[in-house]
Amino acid sequence: MTRKIFDLSRKFKQEGGFEEYKSKDETPEELAKYLLSLIPFEPDDFVIDAGSGKNKVWYKNIPTSRKDEYEIDEGRDFLKFNGKADWVVGNPPFNQFINFCYHSCEICNKGFAFIISNGRFNQLTPKRLSDFEAKGFYLSKIHIFNVKIWFGRYYFLIFTRKKSDCISYTNLVF
Repeated sequence: MTRKIFDLSRKFKQEGGFEEYKSKDETPEELAKYLLSLIPFEPDDFVIDAGSGKNKVWYKNIPTSRKDEYEIDEGRDFLKFNGKADWVVGNPPFNQFINFCYHSCEICNKGFAFIISNGRFNQLTPKRLSDFEAKGFYLSKIHIFNVKIWFGRYYFLIFTRKKSDCISYTNLVF
């Protein structure tokens, strides 16, 4: 049997190289609007877009007037923010997802919500979920979706201070 190999580097070059990839890496605006609508914001909430990127699509569509945005490429590192926010949202750098979650637990009053990839989903271990719960945050919603210009399945995770009856996990090892 012959196995077909998917050559990402060849496809990458054919589709315009890094610049084409960068624009595809940004969250589509309609998706950001939809995902933000799943969060129970209140009109006076202070919301942070933790990794606003070039297109600032999350920041532009946050439905409150009290908001701020952080982008490491612009010299504003979310992980160095030490104030308080009601919510933190966005599409974190793929290698910083867990760090963004732990930091959000320290600065959020109400919750945080991030897009993550299939690979990042595996980082949600029972130990880490227990850590978040010890800080008062529970995984309350998971929204699963696909984006054609991205590879694979994606998840929008919403953590709040209210425990969900629908989502559970165990720390037991079998």
